[in-house]
Amino acid sequence: MKKLYVSGICFLVFAIVFSAKYITAAILLIRNESLSIDIFRGIFDMIPLEVTVVYFSFLIMGILFLILGLKEKNEQ
Repeated sequence: MKKLYVSGICFLVFAIVFSAKYITAAILLIRNESLSIDIFRGIFDMIPLEVTVVYFSFLIMGILFLILGLKEKNEQ
């Protein structure tokens, strides 16, 4: 049952880091006069790749612990 709790925490961290990437891009575009998709994509190039690696790893860990927790719950 604890694996389901760990899964929930992993999904929560994933959601926070994923949304932080977009919030950071929006904050960096506050003083920009013209808003276009090319500028928004350019801002994503400024955000380090490690942020993407962190949220993908937490997503994978969350899915893994969810599957393991559901298997453990069904065995009981």
